[in-house]
Amino acid sequence: MSIAFKILLSRFLTRFGDQSWDFTVPLILIAIFPGHIQTVAGYFLLSKIAQFFFNPLVLRWIDQLPRKTIYKIGIGSQTLAVIFSWILIVSRHGFMTGATVDIPLDFFLMLSLVGIVGSLGSTLMEISVGYDLAADLISGNELAKFNSRLKQVDLITEVMAPLITGVILMIPIPYMGFSLIALFNLLTFLPEYYLLRSINESKNGFQKTLSHELISNPIKEFIDGIGHFRDSRYVIPMLSYAFLWLSILSPHGVLLTSYLKDNAKLSEIQISFFRGGGALFGLLPTLIYAPLRKKLGLNKAAKFFLAQQLIFVLSSCVFFFLPFSFSIWGFLLMILISRIGLYGFSIAESEARQVFIPTVIRGRINGVGVSLTSLATLTLFFLGTFLPSSKSFTIMVCFSTGAVGIAFAILLFWKEPFSKPQN
Repeated sequence: MSIAFKILLSRFLTRFGDQSWDFTVPLILIAIFPGHIQTVAGYFLLSKIAQFFFNPLVLRWIDQLPRKTIYKIGIGSQTLAVIFSWILIVSRHGFMTGATVDIPLDFFLMLSLVGIVGSLGSTLMEISVGYDLAADLISGNELAKFNSRLKQVDLITEVMAPLITGVILMIPIPYMGFSLIALFNLLTFLPEYYLLRSINESKNGFQKTLSHELISNPIKEFIDGIGHFRDSRYVIPMLSYAFLWLSILSPHGVLLTSYLKDNAKLSEIQISFFRGGGALFGLLPTLIYAPLRKKLGLNKAAKFFLAQQLIFVLSSCVFFFLPFSFSIWGFLLMILISRIGLYGFSIAESEARQVFIPTVIRGRINGVGVSLTSLATLTLFFLGTFLPSSKSFTIMVCFSTGAVGIAFAILLFWKEPFSKPQN
């Protein structure tokens, strides 16, 4: 079994478990507390706030600790999160009875804390494997193809996990579907660990050493990380990518889904096809990225894909304002096509991180990058709070289009001398 295949298989296990769990938890919370949708919003809001503050600190451990220790921390925290979440949820009375109950503050805070631990562990594993381990063990000539396959794995799990999870949750026995999903998550952690440990043991030369204290002020860690965030070879594409997270024009976005249901009056099946189409269009750039990267080089390939996204996002904005009944379908189609550019650019941005971030600060720099995308998500959340009506969605569409335009403008300053076409 090749190293690349082991990494891809471990990624599949991680992402499938994450996707199924993230799909399950909000549904279970609504089942426990019907009518309290703010519970779900608060749960994920606290998670994003914690990721913004703590990821620079946690991801810095990648630069300090041996990979085997990182795997134990990351997978161990996810394991504990699943176990304690299951205990907390199953212990609630009135589960799936349809009775409206108040939300105990202690239950909400404990469940949120457990969820935060799990999300930090998940991010630690994603960055450690995708941006540290792969960067060391996959040759430069193979990175484009490898990253394309990594994105394919993400898209496959994005489609498969909710479908399979939804079927399992339909089991009429209380707790059974939720318990099976929790059990499946637990069963994936062990093979994931042994896959990664076998890679680590075959490459002992990449062990890290402890150089600083493991626990420190997370705000100080973020500020220190910003201090290292100055090499344009990776800073510019990472900043550009962060601005893309300010767009609500995504088939999987909560705000867009709410608008389509409430204002555009689309049915659940129509919205489901739209979401599935997002993954399908996202698959296309994974097939063409490697040959295009070889022909154009990293710099031009990244700009090509982001320019494509900007063109079709602008087109979606035009369709949104057209006063015709069919314009909603043009609006959605343009969003789907724009996913080709988004996913293509995200592959290029991943390669820039892998190639240009120095080994000794990979965790620290990626921690800042994750915090920036978390900040963008929080910004959208608060905008959605202050602009709650469907009519205010017009402002959000314009805001999103502007964010993609700023992302492309930032990328135009990327003058990487090493990103030439490969021979």
